[in-house]
Amino acid sequence: MSLKSLSYWFACTVAAVIAVGAAEPNLTPAPDLRVAGAGLGSAIPMPDTGRTVLLFAGIMAMAFTYRCAWVSWRRGTQG
Repeated sequence: MSLKSLSYWFACTVAAVIAVGAAEPNLTPAPDLRVAGAGLGSAIPMPDTGRTVLLFAGIMAMAFTYRCAWVSWRRGTQG
């Protein structure tokens, strides 16, 4: 594994972690929304671990696909 490849995967992992951190409601400051009544449960963001994991996996899958396509294009192979 070359340094270029290692730095690519490191950068993609950091970008995915930043995106997951931005999507996770507990990590970002939420606006103070005071709602009186029955709508309170729907106004407060709730963490959803499944979505967070899928977001991270999706970003890494896109990075893998892009890397494979780039390497294939650089080598001049078709398909």
